[in-house]
Amino acid sequence: MNNTFNVAQSLAKNGVKVYPLSVGSKIPVQGSHGEHDATDDLDTIKKWFNYNPNFNLAINLQASGLAVIDLDYHGNGINGVKNYSQYLMDHGNAYIDSLKTYTELTPRGGVHIFYKLNHDLGNKDIQLMPGVELLTGKVTIAPSFIDKFNKGYIAQYQGFQSLSYDNVQSLPLWIIDLAKEAQEQNAKPAAVYENYQPGQKRWTGRLLDDLVHGASKGDRNNYLTQLTGKMFRVGADSNSIYNLLAFANSNCEPPLPDHEVNSIFGSILKKNGRR
Repeated sequence: MNNTFNVAQSLAKNGVKVYPLSVGSKIPVQGSHGEHDATDDLDTIKKWFNYNPNFNLAINLQASGLAVIDLDYHGNGINGVKNYSQYLMDHGNAYIDSLKTYTELTPRGGVHIFYKLNHDLGNKDIQLMPGVELLTGKVTIAPSFIDKFNKGYIAQYQGFQSLSYDNVQSLPLWIIDLAKEAQEQNAKPAAVYENYQPGQKRWTGRLLDDLVHGASKGDRNNYLTQLTGKMFRVGADSNSIYNLLAFANSNCEPPLPDHEVNSIFGSILKKNGRR
């Protein structure tokens, strides 16, 4: 039996529900039921790896009662590791202490931070801020750090301490609050934007005016949502849009909290098919 089997056994003994993936990929084994096959039954797991010792492995987070903060960095101008680190530092030691939990690297410079999921947040992953997503419905490769293998990927265990409920914190309340706020924001109807109508002032001029107009307390969310959508429509770079959104928010009275601005940006970012 290979190292993947050993880790599968270790996870299962700790009550973590796992299931096999095809060799060198993130795809469930053909003919299987994917995440619905996730189990901590040792005999079942042994049968999988007797059949093919080279299977990759995945964790069903929801079935295991786990959540993961996924910090992405794909080189597209959005650095989830940087954004999340700055957010933690801005909020002091109580937030920084939330990092004292089981953590894994991802192959593109990202991070997976594991928590016990002690609240019902549904079965949908939630973007907390640019490049930062709370995974509650997704599955994750076990372990998160994988290397290229021929034309696919294979798990490479780097000697990390094994994931267990003993080395995983409960999901902090401030993350739960941040997630609920993001869900409420995403539940609002999408802003409707009018087509450009020629006139004395060009469409771009109106957009520039909007950037400095600001909004009062009751209109801030709608104002920033519409403004973000307009900037995406003209094809601006995501990083530029985020910086301009922060500038526009500074003209509001009073400005929205950073996490609400991040939620607005993340929602429109997803709707425009960017990550």
